[in-house]
Amino acid sequence: MGSGGGRGGFNRPLPSAPARKLRRGTLRRVVQLYRPYRWQLTVVVALVLVTAVLNVVTPLLLRQVIDGALVERDRAELIWLTVGMMLVAAGAGGFNLVQAYLNTGVGLSVMRDLRIRVYSHLQKLSLSFFTRTRTGDIQSRVSNDVASTELVLTDTISNSVSNTAIVLASVVAMLLISWELSLVALAMVPIFVFFTVRVGRKRRRLTGESQRALAELTARTGETLSVSGVMLAKTYGREKEQLERFEDDNVRLTRLSIRQQMTGRSFFVIVQTFFTMAPALIWLIGGLILLDSPVGESRVSLGDMVAFTAIQTRLLFPLSGLLNRGVDVTSSLAVFDRIFEYLDMEPRITDPAQPIEIPLERVRGDIQFDEVTFRYSESDRAPVVTAFNNGTEPAREQSEPVGDGAEEPEHESLDEAFKLGPVSFEARPGTLTALVGPSGSGKTTAGYLLSRLYDPISGSIKIDGVDIREFRQRDLARMIGVVTQETFLLHTSVRENLRYGKPDATDDELIAAAQAAQIHDLIAAMPNGYDTVVGERGYRLSGGERQRIAIARVMLKDPRILLLDEATSSLDTLSERLIQQALSKLMAGRTTVAIAHRLSTVIAAQQILVMRNGMLVERGTHDELLSSSDLYKRLYEEQFISLPSLRAIT
Repeated sequence: MGSGGGRGGFNRPLPSAPARKLRRGTLRRVVQLYRPYRWQLTVVVALVLVTAVLNVVTPLLLRQVIDGALVERDRAELIWLTVGMMLVAAGAGGFNLVQAYLNTGVGLSVMRDLRIRVYSHLQKLSLSFFTRTRTGDIQSRVSNDVASTELVLTDTISNSVSNTAIVLASVVAMLLISWELSLVALAMVPIFVFFTVRVGRKRRRLTGESQRALAELTARTGETLSVSGVMLAKTYGREKEQLERFEDDNVRLTRLSIRQQMTGRSFFVIVQTFFTMAPALIWLIGGLILLDSPVGESRVSLGDMVAFTAIQTRLLFPLSGLLNRGVDVTSSLAVFDRIFEYLDMEPRITDPAQPIEIPLERVRGDIQFDEVTFRYSESDRAPVVTAFNNGTEPAREQSEPVGDGAEEPEHESLDEAFKLGPVSFEARPGTLTALVGPSGSGKTTAGYLLSRLYDPISGSIKIDGVDIREFRQRDLARMIGVVTQETFLLHTSVRENLRYGKPDATDDELIAAAQAAQIHDLIAAMPNGYDTVVGERGYRLSGGERQRIAIARVMLKDPRILLLDEATSSLDTLSERLIQQALSKLMAGRTTVAIAHRLSTVIAAQQILVMRNGMLVERGTHDELLSSSDLYKRLYEEQFISLPSLRAIT
């Protein structure tokens, strides 16, 4: 793909995309976006209609100036008519200004509402949606697609109503002046309408393709220019290939944009040319009628022709704008379709109609897994980096059975290999329960289910005897604190990252949590202390420093249950010791479920659950499992016997 990037790109064939038809109800749904602002729109429409009438009045006054005041040499009438023309022009300008202000406000408000609605809905979707959808595509729909609707939302209603009113008023006025000249002026309108519809269909298809190409470009930019993407490209020396792929995407987007902009332009150039020539035809035909008629008996006067050409100009250009706007609207509807696709996705994880409420201080933290089973869907096969697993286990959406790991080949089918459960266990309040096992054995999946990032297919997970599906998701999140191997920090200050766990935390509470997490001294030594910005994803800090800030953040949250995905597996000895001390303070008095990769961190657990192929195969204390579980013994020996021997050899 990289060989042709950017050089000669316009000579390469453009990838074809199937034409998409608008989904039923799209236009109706767009109209519904305006319902909260219907009174403002009523005022806009009223102002538009008044302005349209005023625009026709001026040529009629001009007609009277020529055929009346000038012919009769009536100075008073001339003055009154010209003053009237100026007042009409001023009134139309003032009404236009007010209408434009109201209309722009309504349009931008609808854009604001739509953007908030999309963002809010995305937050309700399950984790599986985000694991199978590129972040850049999501960002493109929230920003680019919504921004692309601005033309429809800010201009369409007022311009369409205005142009329609002007066209109708102009047609009526033209017919009153001369039906013969009106036939000449209106003869080409059906042809314009026919070609406009055809052009609109083509531009709508190209708009959809352009938005998809823009989403692809945005996604690639987000991936390759993130901290992780830049590090990956530099360490593998792939900057050139990345640039070439970006050039390919950029060239494709440019070609689509050119085609979109130029589609129908030749037709509209012909329209504009005709509109410019039309007054000459009116003067020709009107002049012939005037010359062929006896003096004083002509059906068309000089004032009629002047007024008619002035009105014709007010007809033709609004008609052109109306036709062009029709093309733009049909193109923009394709963008609305993309937005509505996201809004139509039903969240898989929802709050109950009548949630059970338990004050946080009364939560004991008694966890029960009762015959829990779960399967992932086909769309989520590929491993992805998530808040829990750093890409070591696939994160998938439940539905169809597919794989969850490839280390254990004993299974007869993929369906059997990648299901979880049935799993049953209990974690008593104030105890440490560890989940251990080979990679892909289902440990992280159990963590997903406990946090209700997914729902089990069957069975139940209870806290203090209540099924977690009976709690509001927000309340469940307050009960459970999560510390992961891959810590995510926002690109803001240390203070704001800590307060993410408790927005109303005082400075004293921040300092106390940081001291407990063994990170206060380091923060205090930073140039701006707690106001120091940590950088993108916290990359200005070391891994151990990020972990300790994450622990302090959870301490501020003060949950009754802790879910730990091994927080020390990739750290140096000093950082590991500091974090172990911080975790010991954090775990005190709380129910802790630890997903363990290093057995050294869970040897003292009250119970250790050994998982394999999605099944809970052994349970007990460290000493009990060493004597009774071949799998646990093998895992232990690999970490404490084989690896030291290997280091000694090397």
